[in-house]
Amino acid sequence: MTEGAMTEGRPQLVLYSPDAALLEKLRPFSAELPYIRYEIGHGPQVTAKAGLDALWATLMAGVELFGAVPPFPLYEARVLETPPAQLQRGMPLHGIVGVAISKDDPKTPEYSLRLVLSALLKAVKDFNSRNPNQISRIGILPDDLQLKKLEPGAAFKIIREVYEQQG
Repeated sequence: MTEGAMTEGRPQLVLYSPDAALLEKLRPFSAELPYIRYEIGHGPQVTAKAGLDALWATLMAGVELFGAVPPFPLYEARVLETPPAQLQRGMPLHGIVGVAISKDDPKTPEYSLRLVLSALLKAVKDFNSRNPNQISRIGILPDDLQLKKLEPGAAFKIIREVYEQQG
């Protein structure tokens, strides 16, 4: 477990991107959320700088990066061990891969943000309850949380709600 990364038993999200301007735009809206942090860069760079324990990946990226194998359960994320070749590239020990939805589900950014974050936090909580090697810092791209599509105030209100519900 990364020292100081768990906040009241909650894992820390490290929003990362090579786009420094985007991160600076988001930062003021999460100032009161101790479980949000920012890093400029790509996966391996951010893994080293932020001490990531895991990296979030969409289903297709999860197949490529972490060897995720379909079929994927609806509304769930999975914690996977990072393959040796990806570890050598500097990726963290784990990948968190998700989320499959039904064709009838809403396609709104709000729905997607709630679903991805809820599935991610549940997968980490389940993993941590069974493993001594805890996941406490997770890297995730702002796009994977729909943060470019939502007004930042509304987005971080949803993030706070999901964290409180998962608390």
